[in-house]
Amino acid sequence: MPGVSSWAGRERCNDFSIGIELEGADHSPYESAQYAMLARVIAVLCRSYPHLTPDRVVGHSDIAPGRKSDPGPAFDWPRLRSLVQFELEVAPA
Repeated sequence: MPGVSSWAGRERCNDFSIGIELEGADHSPYESAQYAMLARVIAVLCRSYPHLTPDRVVGHSDIAPGRKSDPGPAFDWPRLRSLVQFELEVAPA
């Protein structure tokens, strides 16, 4: 069924989540500029929505496994999390 998703015990993720689309492919590396901008956007969202924390940022592959594969194995989650942490701690609000 299209749109089926769940995360942290909740179904229908589109009803309560924010989606951010990146241009890319599962097995191709993402660009440094994409990680930098994504980290900035996530930091702004975390500041705006106190219940949103970096550990709650997940990919389509996490909420719809088997149906969605993005951002794919080429996506560097540790790199993104490090950049988000930097944005939250060091960069101006």
